Amino acid sequence: MTAAEKREQWGSFAEKEDELLDEVEQRWGDTAAYEESARKVSKYTKEDWERINAGSAAIEGRIRELMVDEAAPTSEEAMEVAEAQRQHISRWFYAMDHDFHVQKSELNVEDPRFRAGIEENTRPGAAEWLQSAIIANAARAKHG
Repeated sequence: MTAAEKREQWGSFAEKEDELLDEVEQRWGDTAAYEESARKVSKYTKEDWERINAGSAAIEGRIRELMVDEAAPTSEEAMEVAEAQRQHISRWFYAMDHDFHVQKSELNVEDPRFRAGIEENTRPGAAEWLQSAIIANAARAKHG
């Protein structure tokens, strides 16, 4: 994609792409998930990114709706949105099992950049709400 297309699809992330990708490689460069993601992402077109972003926006919209409705993060609906996020990541980036999803949810709470990414299009507190939904969904998957 061109620089203009990246800005259109990724917003402010495009401006920090090299810096953030260096950090990702340092953190996870020796993992199978990183390899899989790098391989997949290298082939994505503008249209693919539009689909990825639309999927993310739908998940964020559902989180926002559930939080406005004061749905418990352990509710069936919350677990379904957590599962939708897990499947979205697995489809477009790397295989994500439930344990890895729980692990990654810690970043959403602990790292201000990840928190901002979640809460920008949802609402304050979404990082913790989603983490609870992810934990509940993982427990549901383990116990059938």
